[in-house]
Amino acid sequence: MHIKINPDITLREIKNIFSAHYPHLKLAFYRTPHEIFEASDECGRYPCDIKLKEIKNGHLEGIINIQPKEKISDLEREFQVRFDLPAQVLVKEHEVWTQTTGMDSFTLREANEFSKNDSDEFLVEDYDEGFDEEME
Repeated sequence: MHIKINPDITLREIKNIFSAHYPHLKLAFYRTPHEIFEASDECGRYPCDIKLKEIKNGHLEGIINIQPKEKISDLEREFQVRFDLPAQVLVKEHEVWTQTTGMDSFTLREANEFSKNDSDEFLVEDYDEGFDEEME
């Protein structure tokens, strides 16, 4: 998968393209960079509907290739280095979207499966609880 970055693209568009390929992950963009295994300050998160040219100056065009075997930290670093755009991948844990700080060495495929399985766990638990009640 690839995302064509240009000055007129909104952060929402970038996020939607990413989530179409990784439905159990999200991207978030921030004002300040972070180190590997480090969280970003939620107060510094950019709004989704802002265009890239409204927040960044300089070279804002290019294609970012995103592969399932790519590590989360590598993707976040690529957004930072190539587009001066600090990014965090978010994963859903117990119905809450959280930054993948402890999972930066995971591949996107692994993180997507983790988040998917976490969501499935709640469905199975809910189903099992209802099933047990019907059996009594």
